[in-house]
Amino acid sequence: LNWGDLFFDLFYVAAALNLSYVLFYSPSAEGFLYFTGLFGPILLEWFQRTFFDARFVWDEDPFHKMFEVLHLVALASAVVHIRPVSKMSDPTNREMFDFSLAVIGLALLNMYRSIEVMLTVDGEDAARRGERRQLIDYFIQLAFYVAAAVKSGISYVGSTSADETTDYGNRGLESLTNACSRMLNLAPERDLAAEVDVEKDHIPIILCVCGWSIPVVLFLFRSFFLEKKFGWHKKYNVPKNIEFLIHRYGELVMLLLGESVLSILIVPSINTPEYHVTFYAAIVSIVLLQYCHYKYQPHSPREHACRRSLRGGVTHYALMIVYCHALVVVGTAYKMFLTTYEVEDSLKNKDLRHLVTTLMSRNLAGAADKTKFTTFEHKVAVADMFCISMAIVWLCLELMWISHVGRAKYWAFLKTKPGVFCDVLRTIGLFLMGTISFYTIEPEWVTLIALLGICFEIVTTVITDYFWHKQFGDFEDDDDGHDDEHWPNVTEPDSVPNEHVDEHDDQA
Repeated sequence: LNWGDLFFDLFYVAAALNLSYVLFYSPSAEGFLYFTGLFGPILLEWFQRTFFDARFVWDEDPFHKMFEVLHLVALASAVVHIRPVSKMSDPTNREMFDFSLAVIGLALLNMYRSIEVMLTVDGEDAARRGERRQLIDYFIQLAFYVAAAVKSGISYVGSTSADETTDYGNRGLESLTNACSRMLNLAPERDLAAEVDVEKDHIPIILCVCGWSIPVVLFLFRSFFLEKKFGWHKKYNVPKNIEFLIHRYGELVMLLLGESVLSILIVPSINTPEYHVTFYAAIVSIVLLQYCHYKYQPHSPREHACRRSLRGGVTHYALMIVYCHALVVVGTAYKMFLTTYEVEDSLKNKDLRHLVTTLMSRNLAGAADKTKFTTFEHKVAVADMFCISMAIVWLCLELMWISHVGRAKYWAFLKTKPGVFCDVLRTIGLFLMGTISFYTIEPEWVTLIALLGICFEIVTTVITDYFWHKQFGDFEDDDDGHDDEHWPNVTEPDSVPNEHVDEHDDQA
């Protein structure tokens, strides 16, 4: 357990919470574009930092401690500037520019880290060659982030100098809106921001999407088609501490699921049966999701995809990126379901808060992003978003399990009647989970049916485990004395004693 890593992860909890508001006020394709454009650079930073720590150890000197402080400052700067689409796409607002500057800082710090390894690493030459190639990926990221900063900066400077008088009047109205919202305990200040009715600028966020996704695509292409063909997997790669990766992956998922629980608990409660059904169904579903996640994941480094094969580890990495995105979307959807009852209660009672919100939404273009959707449209958008993301979560879990056990074993299992039966059950569960919104859009029914779907998936997993172990037996572990019957989210240490560590497994 590294307390520094846990502190480091708290910044990502805040990022997930801010990202939830991006989809909360824009449950649309545009909202998802900004969601992935803002989450991608930060999530990729987590993976890059984790992979570095799994291979290298820095000196505990004042310089590197200060470097860690600078890294956290840059990360915090990126997180604090994650705002709803109405602000990020507004060229008169500098949030997009500030976010781009923050991720530029993260890219520069990562580049320095690679350069230091190239110059001072105490280990294999593969470490230097690998970081030299990693430096190219950082340059690609930096180029796109700089382009996003330049584009958003030029738009902001040009818009603010065009008509300062009009801008001043609109900002005054925005301050009035925020003051009323705080006094009436409405949404956070950033969610009721007034906007000028200007043309949106999506180019910076598209550049951010390219900045994090292109290096990932290049990495996947190299790993699947070039690494083994040219022997690069030995020439450019340093062995990772798989046990450390298992531990860090578990912490990441735990924090993202924890953010989902936090999002559910902070929504104001409404004393109606429908609200309570949705609330308890959401809580139980998140608890079962965390159980299923750790049930699907191996608890020994020998069973992990990264140890099994190069392509298996890379597949697991790509699936984790998609999986993390889907987890945040699921938590956001649960929060939006519960908030629907608050909005309906406000409309029904026509209280003062609803009156002020209505007045603001009529007088300010896009005063609150939620006013862009009627109640029916809002329910449809949220239900579709929830069903698709939940289906992706389960699909990723299934594919990650296959990456751990290997394609050969999986295809051999499918050739048996029990294997076909289990696969049919999984397919039915995924199909039903992804199509709930076709049958109902009411939050209480969607969440309740989803909970039943999760229970169905758990039963399917238990059946699959029974037939799987009956055909292949338990995983052959070299160490005796480990109890296989334990709660699935317990990862037992499986390290090799220091005196038996192979020199190639030592961290540089």
